[in-house]
Amino acid sequence: MVTNEFLEQACSEVSEYSDDQMMSEFDRFFQDQPAICDFVVEATNESDPKIQELSLFLAYMVFKAVKYAGPDDAKVVTPHMIESAYHDSEHWIDQLSQADEPHMEEISTKLQEEAEPHLIRYIISELNQPLEDGAELEDEQKGEVFFVLKTVISSLARRTE
Repeated sequence: MVTNEFLEQACSEVSEYSDDQMMSEFDRFFQDQPAICDFVVEATNESDPKIQELSLFLAYMVFKAVKYAGPDDAKVVTPHMIESAYHDSEHWIDQLSQADEPHMEEISTKLQEEAEPHLIRYIISELNQPLEDGAELEDEQKGEVFFVLKTVISSLARRTE
């Protein structure tokens, strides 16, 4: 499991990158995990470019944190793993969206039972922050990015199963 310490380590390192280092890191990410990158690009293809950029950046951050948590486990995610994770994410979000007020405790329990709760909280936190240009994401945009990242997280978590 990726802990908050691994997330903080990844965030701290990335915050020190120059633009050239960031481009180099993205190149490495695209080489190491082409299926994840292809999925994120395809899933956000018709979205505002800032949504695609944010989704790719957050996918990179998730990947970076996962590498810190278990660098020897960093196996390549396959398209089949992504497809399976995509269906799991659809089911997970359907269950959450069907919960009504009396079932809010179930949602809290479901989040705690998540294989990577720290990554999920990180994504939610980032989606609630203003973008670099100060703009706020609309709820629909937050949902779109969250769904894409939930699938990425599930794909990376699945790699060791």
